[in-house]
Amino acid sequence: MQKWVKAAGINKTITWHCARHSFAVNVLGAGANIKTVASLMGHSSIKMTEKYLHVIDQQKQDAINSLGDLDYDCEVVSV
Repeated sequence: MQKWVKAAGINKTITWHCARHSFAVNVLGAGANIKTVASLMGHSSIKMTEKYLHVIDQQKQDAINSLGDLDYDCEVVSV
């Protein structure tokens, strides 16, 4: 795995645990079904896979927050 990490230009130690976590989060983030991800991860229960969903939820919240303060006071213009 370290060979792949080096080839990707990542200059830090990546553990198998970190790689599995990144895989699950990225696959879920790309829209994969949680049952499919559970199977790919070898989890015996979907409960084990659900722990990765909090990362996806946080990414959604971060995307919304990146918009900054929105001014909802819009002027209606009639034509």
